Amino acid sequence: MNTESKEHTPPADQSWFEKTSSLRIMIIGLVIVCIGLFLAEFTFTNDHPHFEIENFKGFQAIFGFVAFVVIVFLGMGLRLIIERDEDYYDR
Repeated sequence: MNTESKEHTPPADQSWFEKTSSLRIMIIGLVIVCIGLFLAEFTFTNDHPHFEIENFKGFQAIFGFVAFVVIVFLGMGLRLIIERDEDYYDR
């Protein structure tokens, strides 16, 4: 097996979603929408919070982001626990 690193060349028949430039555009668009929604919360909210901490502007966005990060890291830890060898079922 050749262990020399070769430069990765993407296939010519990539779809629009697989192209690096398209991914960058989608990520930038998502960030702009998220920032816009966060800023809109300061002007267009009519909240009736259940808890006092919910009065903090941007609480839902911050809570959602933190929850997402926690879930990702818990998933990474879970993978370490349940991961099996490639040939586990072939044995």
